Amino acid sequence: MNKYLLVFTALAVIMALSCGCNAVPRHQYDELKEQYDQLLKETDRLTKSNKDLTSKNKMLDDKFKGEQARLAAAQSLIDDFNKEKPPEAPKEGWKTNPKTGGIVLEGDIMFAPGSSTLSTKGKATLKRLAGLLNSEKYSGYFVRVDGHTDDLPVIKTKAVNKDNWFLSARRAHAVLENLQELGVADGRLFLAGYGQYHPIVPNRKSPKGTPANRRVEIVLVKEVKTEK
Repeated sequence: MNKYLLVFTALAVIMALSCGCNAVPRHQYDELKEQYDQLLKETDRLTKSNKDLTSKNKMLDDKFKGEQARLAAAQSLIDDFNKEKPPEAPKEGWKTNPKTGGIVLEGDIMFAPGSSTLSTKGKATLKRLAGLLNSEKYSGYFVRVDGHTDDLPVIKTKAVNKDNWFLSARRAHAVLENLQELGVADGRLFLAGYGQYHPIVPNRKSPKGTPANRRVEIVLVKEVKTEK
């Protein structure tokens, strides 16, 4: 029913009721009263629906702003990382993942195949990264370490990594532990192991797997100050 018609009907009912039951036949009065009651229920439903939509829109807007903020922080950190790079240091070419707002650290550079032990180059990278994370510019961010793999099953290291979830979590933990040793505060660090289920590019079935999906991501999450 058109909202203007609803308003008109409501006004008609109110006027009829204000004139007393004798102003209209009883059956018309009952019909108008029923319409009026239905109108009130519909108004309540629409009001609640509008509040729900407003709340949902705000949640989506906050989520979008959060994702944009994480991506901006990640890109800023990469830019600062590259500015401070020693002349003799090789070019890593780190990039951001637009879906997560994370800095992508390539797994094949950070770890040996199937291993959760950091390589020499991986440790050197994290040392420089930790220096930035400990700086005043990034001190207000939590640091989430996300581990990912491709979809090749774990075979060579099956004794210590029973599946890709386990391997991804162990790699994330290795990075987190190293950042902790380099002075990033414990309370700022947390991790997640996603296994093969959040690829950055589609996995392809091949003997060498999909290197791009073997990665660790560093996601900066802005600390929200709560009023006491």
